[in-house]
Amino acid sequence: MAVATAPERLRAAPAAALVPDTSAPHRRAVEAPGRRGPRWSLRRSATMSGAIVLFSLLMVVAASAYLTQGQVRLTRMQEQLTSVLGQRRVLEYRMARLSDPSRVVSEAENDGLAAPSKVTDLTPLRVPKLSVTPSTVPLAGSSSVGSTAAR
Repeated sequence: MAVATAPERLRAAPAAALVPDTSAPHRRAVEAPGRRGPRWSLRRSATMSGAIVLFSLLMVVAASAYLTQGQVRLTRMQEQLTSVLGQRRVLEYRMARLSDPSRVVSEAENDGLAAPSKVTDLTPLRVPKLSVTPSTVPLAGSSSVGSTAAR
C-alpha cells in the first residue's frame, strides 16, 4: 500500500503556528502612563499660557473701555437732564409770577383798563360728559362722508 503524504504547504503551516515570533516587539493592550513622551514641550506650553494670559488681559482692557464709554454717555445724559429740569423750574417760576392776580390787575390798570369795584367768583359750570366713539369723530384734516359729527 502506498503511503499518502500531505502537500508541502499543509505541512509547514502547523509548525509555524506553534512557534512564537520573537522578532516583533511585545505589545500591551494599554500602555503604561509613564511610557509615552510629553505631548507638549515646555516651550510650547509656556507660549500657549502666555498667549492665553495676554488675550485675557486684552479682553479686560476692552471691557473696561466699553464700560467707561457707557459711563461717559450716562454722565452726559444726566447733565442734559439737570439742565432741562433747571430750565423747567425757571419757566414754572416765571409762569407763577406772571399769573399772580395782583400783577395781572396792575398790568391791566397800566394799560388803561379800570379795575372792577365788586369782584364775585363764578361758580363752575358742570358739563355732562359726552360719550364719543372713534367712528363718530373725524380726524383732524380728514373729511369723513359717513361721519355723524356736527353737520
